[in-house]
Amino acid sequence: EENVTVKFRVDGSRIVAQVYTNRLSIADIKKDIGSKFEVKPKYLVLKQNEREIPNRCLLAQTDSNQFGIYEFDLELLDIAEMYLEDGEEPPKLDLNIYYNKYHMPDFITVNIEDEEGKTKTIVVEILNKAIIKPFLCGYRDKATGIEYLDAFTQTGPYFDKMKFDRFISRDTQTYEFKGKEIDTAHEQSTQCFQDGNNVLYVAAAADYTITPGKYQTYAQKMRRENKLAKIILIQRNFRRYLLWRFMQNAAAKYRRLVANRKAEEARLEAEAEKRIKRIELAKQFPQTKDDFEMLYGEVQKWKIAELKRIARLYEGPARIAEVNVLLDKEIQLRNGIEKQRVIVRKAMEDFRNEKMLTKLGEPITWVGYKDNIIHLDLLRTQRARFLSEVYKDMQRKVNRSDRLELLAKVKRILLDEREYPDFGELFDLIQREINLLLHTKYCDVEILRKRQNILWLELIKFSKDKPSDLGEKRMCEVCKVVKPYNQFALRTRQNNVDTCKRCYYIKIASTDNKTYAAILRAIQRDERKRRCNASFAFVLQMDDIRYIIDQIWHSHSILSKNAVLSNLRLPRWLKGEDWSPWNCICLTESEARDHYRLDDPTTVYDPKLVLEVGNRHMLARAAFHKMSEVATEFVETGQWFHVGLNKQRTVFPPDEYPRSGFPSKSANPVVLKEKKKCN
Repeated sequence: EENVTVKFRVDGSRIVAQVYTNRLSIADIKKDIGSKFEVKPKYLVLKQNEREIPNRCLLAQTDSNQFGIYEFDLELLDIAEMYLEDGEEPPKLDLNIYYNKYHMPDFITVNIEDEEGKTKTIVVEILNKAIIKPFLCGYRDKATGIEYLDAFTQTGPYFDKMKFDRFISRDTQTYEFKGKEIDTAHEQSTQCFQDGNNVLYVAAAADYTITPGKYQTYAQKMRRENKLAKIILIQRNFRRYLLWRFMQNAAAKYRRLVANRKAEEARLEAEAEKRIKRIELAKQFPQTKDDFEMLYGEVQKWKIAELKRIARLYEGPARIAEVNVLLDKEIQLRNGIEKQRVIVRKAMEDFRNEKMLTKLGEPITWVGYKDNIIHLDLLRTQRARFLSEVYKDMQRKVNRSDRLELLAKVKRILLDEREYPDFGELFDLIQREINLLLHTKYCDVEILRKRQNILWLELIKFSKDKPSDLGEKRMCEVCKVVKPYNQFALRTRQNNVDTCKRCYYIKIASTDNKTYAAILRAIQRDERKRRCNASFAFVLQMDDIRYIIDQIWHSHSILSKNAVLSNLRLPRWLKGEDWSPWNCICLTESEARDHYRLDDPTTVYDPKLVLEVGNRHMLARAAFHKMSEVATEFVETGQWFHVGLNKQRTVFPPDEYPRSGFPSKSANPVVLKEKKKCN
């Protein structure tokens, strides 16, 4: 017989332990544990390995673990199997009841492994060293019968072991004050007789003077002392002041917003008027290729409108006649535009040649010692200036004798330029003109002189020290002409280089290129302002913007269906992501400003509109699927930041343009940097 530890598992997780002898039966154990839970033994069930242990079985006959501890599952019978008496409540295993009546066992068994690895069981006796707290004082509640006792606790070490000189401890929470009587240094007294013999002296140290004030009634005194009413009055006036200040600030903010709105509308109207005037000026005096493309686009729009009108009003032979008249008018308009285009091209070519000759004749200049400007005039710059003067003399219209003298001079000069590749042809042309002027009375030598001017210009540009760099060339598949690579059109969506610029622009319809260029510049300007990380907006070209507007968004706003091309913009669809063809939406300028005020457009717009935008983005991703690689290369190399707005543009002041629509020879170009405007 020995004492062993028995563990009971209650509710599947909670464990309580008791110490019994191994010769006790299960019935005795149920009786003991039931008394601790206040449950009758007949309602308890002890299980081990999912098997119920009978009451007659001894504790030693059950299974124990490797440490000699017996573990059981303590459960209750089902309510159906319990035979409860009338008024008896169903029992339950309450751990609170158990711990209230539980006392620590006098001894417990401990298993220890010795040096040889064998397990040794040791019985440890537990001594209860708890102090007995004395009864101090207390009272009993007459209504409830509950007793309240004063608490008892230890207060620390003895006072004789503490250094309490000038030390105040919170253990006692008390402090003793002592009073001491002292005499005053000086006093004034008054004489007061008490009973005729004794005299009382009263000190004047604590005397004070009372001065009467203005008389006031009791009502006035109560009204003055009514502090709550004054506090309420102050609070009411302060709230009124806060409300007045809020209204003043709100009114000022409203006026400021209205003024800003009016200024913004006035600015937008002024910009629209400037844009219209600029377009009208470009239509009246076209100068660039975009201006002429805009005129051709206007002719095309007019033709389409006239065809619709003819189809609506005429039928049969009348329609054919009207179409023929329309065709004649279109031919006249296009011929007039092309004539003006040839004139402007010729004037611009002469202007560029003049500037080139001036540049070739300029000496080399740099800043030297002490910021002195040093000019170095080389032989080639002197030769270029000399030949440029001869070139200008050859372009002047003079009589026959002066022309012959000039040609003789040119022949002598030309003999020193024998290394020029076209020397023989130029010399032969000059000799042919001399023969015509000598042996004929009237002859047309304009064609000869044009060819002479072209070859003489090439002679000025020729340098024997610098070999001609021909570069790589390729044949255009449309016009079958071999041209260098810089004359071929490069587009974002092309697979190979096959069409030159001239043939490519002939194939596409005449459109307003300035509008698409303005849309592209607006995208690049907005992306720079937003500090974008991607380079899609700077890799795309004007033809790509035309494709996105015309083919993907069908040349109108997706919200208002506005088809005015000059009002359209391509802002970001999600403003938190970088711009790309699959992250944009076609809107007007005012709609784009309102669109950027939305944090998540998918929660504001109609689901059908969001689905349509998603479909357009899928089309754009399929069309520009190759652009991701190019954009990645531009971002990694950092070249995309030098595209677009950083370029310098050569423009001319308005007063230097003649009425013919092209700059004169005396016009000086002014190089201006395009400024970034943050709207």
